[in-house]
Amino acid sequence: MALPIKLFEGAAHASLYHKFRPYVPHQVFERILCHLQEKKSQPFKLAIDVGCGSGQMTRPLASHFEKVIGVDVSQSQLEAARQITNSPNVDYRIGVAEKLPAEDGTVDLVTSSQAVHWFDYDAFLKEVHRVLRPHGSLAIIAHGNRVPHTCKENDRSKDEKLEKLHTDFYEGSALAPYWSERRKHIDNLYSDFTIPYVGSIRDDTTIEMIEEMNVASFIGYLRSWSAYQSFSEQNPEATDPLAEFYERLMEILGVDKKEDQTMITLKAPMVLLLGRKPSE
Repeated sequence: MALPIKLFEGAAHASLYHKFRPYVPHQVFERILCHLQEKKSQPFKLAIDVGCGSGQMTRPLASHFEKVIGVDVSQSQLEAARQITNSPNVDYRIGVAEKLPAEDGTVDLVTSSQAVHWFDYDAFLKEVHRVLRPHGSLAIIAHGNRVPHTCKENDRSKDEKLEKLHTDFYEGSALAPYWSERRKHIDNLYSDFTIPYVGSIRDDTTIEMIEEMNVASFIGYLRSWSAYQSFSEQNPEATDPLAEFYERLMEILGVDKKEDQTMITLKAPMVLLLGRKPSE
């Protein structure tokens, strides 16, 4: 079994992660629950969120299940999750995707958001099959880059400049050496991953992540990128590549550099993979 990849373990990184990482849109949760309800009746007993980070996917499950377990390899991420969780039926545990904390056939739903590309995927699928009840569901979610746009409609000229700025920063010489080769799975929206159950679903056309955010928070989100964190740790004396990005961003938006509460719209493509364990 491959050792777990650990890129999000520092306390400072975990703090950035839970402050600025996005939540899964409500309609995605509705799709997942509808898929589960097609073959299973409520009440739902147990859900496990794998690679839960600071709990953005875990917490919304709490109102639908008697118990929810969030699993992650990072103690710092779990501590951040515990600080903002007040649901008594949510339990965060240190662990890996390839060895889930549940008995055979006891789980109604396994979820994983923006994390599967870090797993030993075949071993993860085998473990999911072990813990799922008959007709239990597996839901895998990912989103592409959250690209900035103006909040105004019909300002395509500025939007094109913002898209190029974002692409140049993402692919630029400062960060490029620090992206894991597994990042390709995010870029291709998990096109290399499938769920091997009959009737499994892949939806990358009807869902999109759209969120308004101020510039200061967007910069915080960019600081949470694993490549940026690795660059900063290994080059403590180097010029911060976000400084130039920020100046150019504000220039395109046409606002003073001090106006970091200026609102922008972030848009990202999404993919949802859904599969159901057959009856036995």
